[in-house]
Amino acid sequence: MKIRGSNVSAIVAGSLFVLCSGASVGQSDVATPQLRMYGFGDLVTTRYEVVSRQWGDAWRSAFWVPTFATREQALAALQTEAARTGADGLLNVYCLDQGRAKWSSSTEPAFLCYGIAIRVRPAQS
Repeated sequence: MKIRGSNVSAIVAGSLFVLCSGASVGQSDVATPQLRMYGFGDLVTTRYEVVSRQWGDAWRSAFWVPTFATREQALAALQTEAARTGADGLLNVYCLDQGRAKWSSSTEPAFLCYGIAIRVRPAQS
């Protein structure tokens, strides 16, 4: 039995669509880690190490950054992502209302929060 290439392509494309659509489902029952947020000048640079620059370290950030309907959702996503990378704090957190383009028919808010994920070193005695 011969399978045509277009049938295989359709099956692969359908499978990828189903897998990707499940990734965008919100997980509201998952607990958000509460990382401490530090402002500019709160810590001496020798007291922490940078783990990552959230939403800015990947090449994809040049084309796409995650936006959320509320500021709280954006902060929760930032904290979850920082905790996933092993951070225990966030430094210089900023939240922006990206909004939608003026030419777009959508008027929904689009919040983006970004910051520097850090790991605080223990205090020297």
